[in-house]
Amino acid sequence: MPAPQDLLTAELLPLTARTAVEGPRLALFITATSEAVAAYVGYPLHRRLGVVESVAGTGGPYLWLAGGAVRQVVRVEVRGVEVDAASYALESALMGRLVARSSRWPYTGSWTTGVSTTPLEARATGEVVVTYDAGWVTPGQAALDSSLQVDLPAAIQLAAVEAVTTALSRDGKPGDVASENIGGTSMSYFASEGGGRTALPRPAQQLLTPYRRPR
Repeated sequence: MPAPQDLLTAELLPLTARTAVEGPRLALFITATSEAVAAYVGYPLHRRLGVVESVAGTGGPYLWLAGGAVRQVVRVEVRGVEVDAASYALESALMGRLVARSSRWPYTGSWTTGVSTTPLEARATGEVVVTYDAGWVTPGQAALDSSLQVDLPAAIQLAAVEAVTTALSRDGKPGDVASENIGGTSMSYFASEGGGRTALPRPAQQLLTPYRRPR
């Protein structure tokens, strides 16, 4: 059974990969790897409509949404009042960054006490709420709903194919093993750009670079 977050279907895999494991385990590989890809880029990739998010206001010109790949901002409410859509713009879909065109966004968070208060730490308090659509229609979503058409970028789909194929080829080994020497009992691991270990092979990481949200 496909899952909405699946970045590919079994039909997109090479024949050798499709026949490497039985159907239920193959579905598990596809979903798990798709989730690993989303974790690597830093935001969910499948289409999500009407996401409602409480956002921290820093008192500056920008609001930062937690989600990436923002398709459109439906509405922004400040203290229960909808803000005129002409007064802000989606400046970066990848970063989920909204910019105020004229006045600044309000500060939300904690303040010092006393006669003259100053901001201490900005945090989401429910005073600024953004509703937006994000992500792309994945092969998994299209498989579940035939009225949908896949618009997930080809590079992300290919990265998922690469990652699933690689994961199947090392089935039973630690998830990030790149090579091993049985006689010498040595292993090497796939490394992320940040220097840590990752389950994604380097070709998949390279394909995902334009879509990755900086940490």
